[in-house]
Amino acid sequence: MRRVHDFVNAIHVKTDDQGAVLDAVTEVLARAGFDPVVLAAGPDDRAPEDPTKSKVRHFLVSPANNGWVSVFDENFVDIFDLVQRLSAEMKAPAVLLWSQGDRSWGYNLTDDGRKVDQYATDPNYLDGVSEGKPDALSEYSEGTAENFQKFFDAGKGMARGSMRVFAKLFGIRNAESDYEDLASGDQEGVEGFDEFVQMTFLKR
Repeated sequence: MRRVHDFVNAIHVKTDDQGAVLDAVTEVLARAGFDPVVLAAGPDDRAPEDPTKSKVRHFLVSPANNGWVSVFDENFVDIFDLVQRLSAEMKAPAVLLWSQGDRSWGYNLTDDGRKVDQYATDPNYLDGVSEGKPDALSEYSEGTAENFQKFFDAGKGMARGSMRVFAKLFGIRNAESDYEDLASGDQEGVEGFDEFVQMTFLKR
């Protein structure tokens, strides 16, 4: 399957319960007017289309890894709204990490549906973007406030490289993976892929 965009994004939920995340995704999508459907297993050879205009939503959900369950969403626009809804449904912290090629990257951190911090190298992506809150970030990660302050002070560099460093401070695995790559068979180096769960929803 050819890529139709250069976004890489995923929501990472602070939990060890993959099943709870699967249930939460189903509940959040149901309230948005989507019903789960079962597709035949096999290679993803669908014709490329704009996922933001499709009535179908595709997800891959990872097993728990180092205290995080990752949700890979094919829709790279609606995922910005999904992170807050999923955090509220789970009553747990969740962070959306995203990058667009090597041009820009950012994150949205929420807890129980409440916005904690957000950042984007390109301010056009988000409203009210902060420069990052090291103290707040340290409460949800393996990094210290000093670690995050040094990260921001040093500059952000290339988008994917910066996102990789940021994810490491959070202890998040597979941060540079993306739904399109995973669904098309590009799973090299992805931890726990055999336990990923495919989810598909159709708009009512």
